[in-house]
Amino acid sequence: MTDRDDERELAEAVAALRAAEERVAAALRGYLSRDPVTGRPAHGRIGRAARLTGWGEQRVKETVTPALAERRRAKRKATGS
Repeated sequence: MTDRDDERELAEAVAALRAAEERVAAALRGYLSRDPVTGRPAHGRIGRAARLTGWGEQRVKETVTPALAERRRAKRKATGS
């Protein structure tokens, strides 16, 4: 294989991973959606989703709520962490 073939294969793999991650994120948003009657999130599902995906609770929360990720990034940037 040439370097060009390796790069193409890597680019295809990255694209496939990103597409898969988007599908997982969409499934998480459905799984973690609020109860339509009470408006409350389903109890215990964030931890279960973290175990199922292997992502960790913070990443699961940030995937479901992108604004949370932005707030955390802004806070880290502001504090210099």
